[in-house]
Amino acid sequence: MRVAFVVMLALLVGCGDPIMILPGGKLSGTPAPVPADWSAVEGVKTIQVEFRLQDPYSHNIWGVGIGPDLYIATGAKGTRWTPFVAADPNVVVRVGTSLYDLRAMPVTDEAERARVAAAYVKKYDVKADDNWVAQGMIFRLDRRS
Repeated sequence: MRVAFVVMLALLVGCGDPIMILPGGKLSGTPAPVPADWSAVEGVKTIQVEFRLQDPYSHNIWGVGIGPDLYIATGAKGTRWTPFVAADPNVVVRVGTSLYDLRAMPVTDEAERARVAAAYVKKYDVKADDNWVAQGMIFRLDRRS
């Protein structure tokens, strides 16, 4: 039984895609042009984001689309992937099987932050009075030039 568990764990860790809360490596999929409108992610619970492209680290993350903009967020203290964004903002996002080359930019404008926090409340049923996004780190995933 223990051997089967170790083999299963090795297979999960060895694959590139993140699985549930376990991070992965390089994302697989088909490169696609960035959509003009990200509203299609409203029907998707999580998106996959690949950070640190030279040594890929990917994770399942909640994301919201507001018109032409796609956002991800984390708590105020950040998470394992936030230092990767600080070192290199280039990321790859996978929605379904499509891969998008994007750049993670911190959101500091209070009006934009409020719109994103409200979108998280609506999409993920986050309690409005206990919305971690409002105090957290928010990143807009912009098109790379």
